[in-house]
Amino acid sequence: MPIAVPPIEWPAEFTSEGPDGDGTILLAGYARIANVGFRIIALRMRKGTRLPDYREDVPHDHYEAALERMIDDVEDLIDSITPSLIVLNGAHYLLWMVPDTRTNGSCP
Repeated sequence: MPIAVPPIEWPAEFTSEGPDGDGTILLAGYARIANVGFRIIALRMRKGTRLPDYREDVPHDHYEAALERMIDDVEDLIDSITPSLIVLNGAHYLLWMVPDTRTNGSCP
């Protein structure tokens, strides 16, 4: 028996949350499904690899090691080392969302 999908409120845009010099390596936004808040995270990936798409002109120590661990966490969740990527503004991103209690049902 099919079950109706509750209303989904998707963000119109993402904000840059990466380090100085490469803010777009990490994007974030908020969604709401049936009045439950979700944080959306998008990590820019180097196509054809399992690595973030670090910029060569930004010192590697500006990036947090947590970025690479995020990829492992997502791969564990989906039980695959080849997650699908989406294209945003010409770059490839790994996107996922998690419940976010801080938004308390509203999108900031």
